[in-house]
Amino acid sequence: MSPEDLQTELSKAMLKKLYMDHHSDTSTVKYEILSVSYFQEKASYNCEYKVHMHIVSTGFDTVGIMAAKVSSDFKDIKRKF
Repeated sequence: MSPEDLQTELSKAMLKKLYMDHHSDTSTVKYEILSVSYFQEKASYNCEYKVHMHIVSTGFDTVGIMAAKVSSDFKDIKRKF
């Protein structure tokens, strides 16, 4: 997998996790992955995401950093707090 494709898959996995945490209600909060940095381990990726979050009802808009460990099949995402 090319580095660009890997970044795309890691971004998609994190977006899916973020929306699942909010019960897929995209009418209240919207996320956009601006960038992803990662380090590959044997069975996972240690990732750092730059995320743009917008809360529709209040107009709150921010950019922050989120860290997560993503399995190599992109199905298991564990956020680090």
